[in-house]
Amino acid sequence: MADNAFFRKIFLFRDLSEDEMEEVLSRTQTRNFPAGAVIIEEGEMGDSMFIMLSGEVEITKQLILGLGEDTPKERVMDRLKAEDGVYFEEVTLFGEMTLLENETRSATVTARSECVLLELHQKDFLDMIQNRPVLGVKLLLRLTQGLSTRLRKTSKDVVKLTTALAISLGG
Repeated sequence: MADNAFFRKIFLFRDLSEDEMEEVLSRTQTRNFPAGAVIIEEGEMGDSMFIMLSGEVEITKQLILGLGEDTPKERVMDRLKAEDGVYFEEVTLFGEMTLLENETRSATVTARSECVLLELHQKDFLDMIQNRPVLGVKLLLRLTQGLSTRLRKTSKDVVKLTTALAISLGG
């Protein structure tokens, strides 16, 4: 596994003390996925999030309207690269919503290259919040910032799509 200097660069861990980082890392499992492997699948129940250490993933969503046989059944929503979280302050984690709610996965995530990920389960996350509240607040704040960034981007995308639809419909 990488050293603490590497983990200190990851968006989620930036505010953590050495002790707090060790606590979080002790509760994760390293997972390796080959290129093409489905890591999580839309519609399945999930109970963990993944933090990218290396590799690239593609996030896709199923399209709910079938417009014909030639129409794709899913759309690429995003691509994440592990190094973006280190160099560009991107949130290079996914599946984080299952830490906060017991719902099905909202998208499919597929490895575009060989990926090394850390997996953190909901039970461990909730245990840290309950037993180490200062650590829990730091993690929740970073997760919230990441979700807020994604929500803001999604809102902008909805406005763009709504505008394009209105223009194409002549309104």
